Amino acid sequence: MLNLWRKLNIQEKTTHLILYFIGVGVMPAGVVLTINAHLGAGGYDALNFILADILHIKTSYAIYGTAFFILLMAAAIRKSYPRLETFISSFFMGLFTDLWKGLLGGIQGTTFTNSLVLMIIGIIIVAFAAACYMISIFPTNPSDDLIVALNERGCKISIAKISFDVICVILAFVLGGEIGIGTIIITIFLGPVIDFFHGFITKTLK
Repeated sequence: MLNLWRKLNIQEKTTHLILYFIGVGVMPAGVVLTINAHLGAGGYDALNFILADILHIKTSYAIYGTAFFILLMAAAIRKSYPRLETFISSFFMGLFTDLWKGLLGGIQGTTFTNSLVLMIIGIIIVAFAAACYMISIFPTNPSDDLIVALNERGCKISIAKISFDVICVILAFVLGGEIGIGTIIITIFLGPVIDFFHGFITKTLK
């Protein structure tokens, strides 16, 4: 990453910084809205939020804990030192999750209709932010790196991703997290919406 960063001009560096911080700063707002919709959230997000509730800690601390554990898992799979740079994204996402959780705490899904609206808005925000984050040259987060580590050991990315998501969903469900129809909606539609924004942003920047 550092070698690529040195090759960029000022405008390109600024663009990548903006994209990255839109990703790590805005994505948690979408995550919070999907949680507040109470229809079911993504497995990993639901797991972090329920762990925070159970342990009576900030959501950021739960994010840091699970991220560090996943980071160590990826290192064990590679039989190498942990890629600590991947923790940077989790650090910022944790900070912004606490911020957005406070700001958006009063926005809750109380009927199926407004819950569905919150879910849709949340998915759009997460997808847009994720696309920005993916286009930037900065490090991925530990969960993405775990998928890559499994792929390096011969596991297909699709299988690794599905397995990770299923484990998170099961753990969140057992602990009483926000798992429901919204989880299925996110699983089906989030990827295609990310692809749409990824293509749109990439074309816009050319």
